[in-house]
Amino acid sequence: MTQPILVATDLSARSDVAIARAYALAARRQAKLIILHVVDDDEPTGLVEAQIRSVERFLEETLQSLRAGSDAAARVEAEIIVERGDSFRVINDTAENSGASLIVMGAHRKNIFLDVFRGTTIERVLHTGKTPLLLANRTDGEGIESVVLGVEPDEHCARAISQAEALGFLDGAVLTAVRAYPDFAKLQMTYAGVDQDEIRRTSSEESQKQASEIYGFLAGTALADRDYRLILEEGAPGQLLVKLAGDLDADLIVVGTRSLEGLRKVMLGSVTENVLRQARCDVLAVPPRD
Repeated sequence: MTQPILVATDLSARSDVAIARAYALAARRQAKLIILHVVDDDEPTGLVEAQIRSVERFLEETLQSLRAGSDAAARVEAEIIVERGDSFRVINDTAENSGASLIVMGAHRKNIFLDVFRGTTIERVLHTGKTPLLLANRTDGEGIESVVLGVEPDEHCARAISQAEALGFLDGAVLTAVRAYPDFAKLQMTYAGVDQDEIRRTSSEESQKQASEIYGFLAGTALADRDYRLILEEGAPGQLLVKLAGDLDADLIVVGTRSLEGLRKVMLGSVTENVLRQARCDVLAVPPRD
């Protein structure tokens, strides 16, 4: 049996989608499924204990319903865990202690004001953990036919591609690698009033240089022996990934995350955070090892 899959639920309809997706993944990979709910511990002990018992019953009923809808051969070994504490810490601790290969979560609530100051649980899990996280946005099925991969020529991207392959998300899918880049030379020449033909020539040379660099980089990744299309465009990476995923009707976006610290992370955000907040398809976000 492969490593377990952990699904974290807040008992919302969004989490119902995540549980169903995690169950299907566990069945396909013959993996154990861990269903986790975290109870806020900032409440009276008696109330917390009553909540835990109630949630355990509810999740057991949910699990039985999923098993009833599966073939006998696809029924999954599962464990239900209800813990008290801070959600993101408990989720990451449970993933690490169980050796989970993947955390699955449902789309978060949209609260822009609070997100700016404290981040969402999903983002906190990614910033503080090491386990790949699948954000289950889609409600139209579990198959993956089209995947968009955000590409930067660095170790974070290589790890994201490797994890996507190991988890089976690339198998049988149409793959599109996307590299967004700012063309600073074009911008400078435009402001300087350089002739448009010269700007186009320089921009074309930059695009060819970028393509050569990316093809060389991808030759050393898990995409080396797979068919894929490369798209190079100027623009902000997060926005471009979301736009192209929508245009291509993609089922999944794959991105690697970076560790940003302090005010820079709060003010600028990251490509991953932009994708998590805006994408309508599923998102596989892979944090760095350290």
